[in-house]
Order: sequence, then structure tokens, then C-alpha cells
Amino acid sequence: PGWTTERALALAVELGDSGARPGAGGTADLWEALATLAAADLGIARTIEPHLDALAILDQERAAADGGGSEPADGSGADAGPRTWGVFAAEGGGDPLAAAAAPGSDAVRLSGTKPWCSLAGSLTHALVTAAVPEGGRGLFAVDLRHPGVEVVPGAWVARGLTEVPSGPLRMRDVPARRVGEPGWYLERPGFHWGGIQVAACWYGGAVGLARTLLVAASREGADRLLLMHLGAVDAVLDGARAAL
Repeated sequence: PGWTTERALALAVELGDSGARPGAGGTADLWEALATLAAADLGIARTIEPHLDALAILDQERAAADGGGSEPADGSGADAGPRTWGVFAAEGGGDPLAAAAAPGSDAVRLSGTKPWCSLAGSLTHALVTAAVPEGGRGLFAVDLRHPGVEVVPGAWVARGLTEVPSGPLRMRDVPARRVGEPGWYLERPGFHWGGIQVAACWYGGAVGLARTLLVAASREGADRLLLMHLGAVDAVLDGARAAL
């Protein structure tokens, strides 16, 4: 507890550089590590998880396109500083994010508003979904430092996880790179891994709450109803762990 967002993101980069990915042979170990971290500090886990998810998506795209390669999945190199990634795929609002092809080229530009973008003001890059002219939605890689990207202030009212602000992003004519074909993001096998990885974080957060309840129930003279509720919580968490 007490970590800054910058420190948590530095750990995310370190874990990403070490090859931590869902579906890469150590999935259960990765999810257990995220759950353990979330039990101690849910904010740190929810800062790290999207970065690892984004790297996994980029790995999957590269593997599907050409069987992989030696370049880092996130596009960073010796001359580029570390990149910190988010994945923004929520939809909603009256100004949906849309992609438009630049005339006479394969370049794509994004305009519109993307809701619920966690830590957008602290990240360098993001994978975002946007409506495409041919119908449906595509996935795009965006540099969040572009001047056309604006984190909308004052739109996020936190009821929890105040250290992970998740307000909207407004984009105006922001260049982007296509990641897979339209619909690929939802259809790829790894989509489910990302969802389960988030669930592992929430499971760990619930374990942290249960530990607080355990401390209260362990005090001398604890109410029997409290002990009953502790047992019920333990049973639910056991089922959640089995599901994961």
C-alpha cells in the first residue's frame, strides 16, 4: 500500500519485459500472482493487469500476422522509452469513437469520445476499439501523448479505487494503427484470457476484504453472526477460486 501510479506502472513494464502473458505457458501462475497482489493492494493489480493484457493482444496479433518476430510486442526499442499500455474497449455515450481512413493512404485517424479509460492520463499508449466504416468495430493502437488526445477532467466520480481514475478520453483526428481485422479483438482465442485475468484481480481484492473480516472475527467475544458470515464468505471465495 502507498505505491504511486508511476511505481506500479514501472513494475508493469518490468513484468511485461519478463514475458508475463496469459496463454504463454504460465497462465495459472500469472493469475495467482495478480490475485495475491490484489489481495494486498487492488489498485496496484488493476494498474498492472491492463498493461499485460495489451502486450498479450499485441503478441497474438503479431503471431497471427507473421508467426512472430524479434521486435518487442509493444513496439518499443533501444531508442524508445518504455511504453505503458491500457486497453479501452467500453462503449457508450453520444459521441462514439470512430475510425476514418485518411484519403489516399492506409492511415487511420480516430475521432470521438471513449468512456471508462482507466489511467489514461498516466499511460503512454492504449489499444482502443472504434467503429469502422465497413461496419462493426476494430481495434487500434494509439499514442496517448498525441495533442489530439484529451483526458476529460471532472467526469469520473470514484466510489472505490480512487487511485485508478477511469474517465472518458476525447480524441480529435488522432492517428492510429490497425490491430487485426475488424472484429478480430473479440474473436481471437485470447479474448477470454483477458476477461479471466481481470476476474483474478477482483478475486484477490475480495480475499483482501475477507482477511479484514477474519481479523474482526478472531477477536475475543466475536459475535456468532459474524462467524457465520465469515464462513459464508469463505465458502463463496472457495467456489470462486475453483472457477478460476
